[in-house]
Amino acid sequence: MSIKTCPRCQNRKLYRVRRGKLRCKNCLYEFKPKLGGLRLSREKWRKIIFWFVLDQPVLVIEKQTRVSHYSVVKATNILRQVMARDVPGVFSGTVEVDETYLGGQKKNKRKSQLRREKEILVRESKRGFGTTKQAVFGILARSGKVFARLVEDTEAKDLIPIIEKKVKSGSKICSDTWRAYTGLATRGYVHRVINHGKKEYVKGRNHINGLEGFFGYLKRKLASKGGVRRKYLSLFLSEYVWRYNYRQMEINQKVNRLLKLLENFSG
Repeated sequence: MSIKTCPRCQNRKLYRVRRGKLRCKNCLYEFKPKLGGLRLSREKWRKIIFWFVLDQPVLVIEKQTRVSHYSVVKATNILRQVMARDVPGVFSGTVEVDETYLGGQKKNKRKSQLRREKEILVRESKRGFGTTKQAVFGILARSGKVFARLVEDTEAKDLIPIIEKKVKSGSKICSDTWRAYTGLATRGYVHRVINHGKKEYVKGRNHINGLEGFFGYLKRKLASKGGVRRKYLSLFLSEYVWRYNYRQMEINQKVNRLLKLLENFSG
């Protein structure tokens, strides 16, 4: 429920009264809004966010803020949900697209090897490649902003709709030779292909090095957590996309941004 909605009648017409409380114009119920849906003061939230922005583990945040372990875990997961909603809009200009794979026991294998194994697994298993690896699709603008999402598969049917939603028609898209990107030029994009199989990594200003750099950052961060359960992977992906997008922002600015986003969080 939004903190700007009456918890009794769900009316949105509220006004402030004494001691930080709100009064519902409809039923006159007075209540103190819970920031983020938790019974934590704004100051406690600020402290949690500060240590979270510093990428400190839960035990450190718990010690530094004197907030219970349960509440810190709950608060950090709420922050990841908030981050998931703070995503870039539609990209334009020159963008890079690529996919990577997370999890499983094949982390040292090249993407081309994983793609070949996918063909075998799809033929042999009804569940396909998703049984061992989780695919992630990413889009990066040359401005440095990135968008990434877990995808069921890396075929055109999975990736093209995301591209059409997130990249403005007429933009230049740089990709590798993966077949899912064939036909981008017929959909209103300028398509430039980098052939890694021929040891080709940069053609003038055409490359996907920025996105590959983000994927490397993502994998290092996830590895530092000692592994993340698949059901939480989407939240952690959102966290590290957000951290990457705002990596140049000052710590206090990040804290204030998350606090502001938290005020409108509805769970």
